[in-house]
Amino acid sequence: MNSFTNAAGLTLRTAEQNDYEDIGEIWLSASLRAHDFLPSKYWWERQDALQRLYQYKAEVWVAEVEGQVCGFLALVESKLIALFVAPCWQRRGIGSQLLELAKSLRSRLELHLFADNAEAFSFYLRHRFEVLWKRPERYTGYPLVHMGFNPQPMFVENTAPVA
Repeated sequence: MNSFTNAAGLTLRTAEQNDYEDIGEIWLSASLRAHDFLPSKYWWERQDALQRLYQYKAEVWVAEVEGQVCGFLALVESKLIALFVAPCWQRRGIGSQLLELAKSLRSRLELHLFADNAEAFSFYLRHRFEVLWKRPERYTGYPLVHMGFNPQPMFVENTAPVA
């Protein structure tokens, strides 16, 4: 599966070389909007390194409407290292479509996000992710949350006596 289009005209496809400028712009604009608690310098300083990570080490998929890239996801093994939708395209179900794609590509997923990013935190909770741990992020000190999704949760045997 390299591409598919839904009834609403949203195409999800593997990223191509010419998509990475759009991916970088979406990442920066969405990061600045979602993380207004951090100085913008934090994001500007990470832009080049993340661009290289997405381009050379990750499996990247884009969401596209009428030829315009409006969101993307990036996976490295079972880690969802990015899921971003351009601010003007948010709240239209594109993030949910990208996340469902990621779930179909991996048997389990893990991710990190800032706890203060309330919209993203509630988004992942709605999509059945669970908090695995929380700690301060090393560069900012802000709380970082590690979340995971396992479609087949482990069952713990009940050892209580049956009455």
